[in-house]
Amino acid sequence: MRYFTTTDIGRVRDNNEDSYLNFSGENFNLFIICDGMGGHSAGEVASKMASEIVSNEIIKNFNPNEIFDTIAHSVKVAHNKIFEESQNNENYKGMGTTLILALIHNDTLYYANVGDSRLYLYHNQELKQITKDHSFVQELLDSGAITEEESKFYPKNRITSALGTSINYKIDIDRLILNKKDYLLLTSDGLTDMIDDSDILDVLKNEYEVDESCEILQYMANSTGGKDNITITLIEIE
Repeated sequence: MRYFTTTDIGRVRDNNEDSYLNFSGENFNLFIICDGMGGHSAGEVASKMASEIVSNEIIKNFNPNEIFDTIAHSVKVAHNKIFEESQNNENYKGMGTTLILALIHNDTLYYANVGDSRLYLYHNQELKQITKDHSFVQELLDSGAITEEESKFYPKNRITSALGTSINYKIDIDRLILNKKDYLLLTSDGLTDMIDDSDILDVLKNEYEVDESCEILQYMANSTGGKDNITITLIEIE
């Protein structure tokens, strides 16, 4: 397995509120990207707390027979601690973060998401978004109120679930079997709000090294405006 992560402040923001973590262990590999929100440095705090707490909890409690429960519990611990910190510290009031997580054990991918950071699977020269955004735009799409083409003109930053912002949150957890030569792409919305999935597919079809692909995608997001922080992890299954 080969992987690479790039993170960039973008062209507009004053600081980078994204956080990521890559862990390669004896029994599993873990990849996390969190996109923080909140005033001052609160977004940075929330995303860093989420990535560190979730990873520490999973590494400490990993059991191959209880992976779903371990992921759910780890995310809940992070959510509660972020929410508690936001209530107790005036500077962090209202802070929160998205989360996208990929845990690879043997040939199985276990994944979870909260918010609109995404996970994609590139298989047989086809790109598929595996996670579904927790966002206002996604709700409109699901209800049939707007089309995929119309969704491009709607604000993308209205998410409907995040860690730490309220007592409750929504999390999706699932799994799928991986094949050799598959690629997994985790990303914050700093990439997907700036370029289309077809652009991502074009880059992956060229079969660059994972670090080159990440850097090209980052450059493309910045060249089209770079309106948000951009964090991308690309994993090649060998």
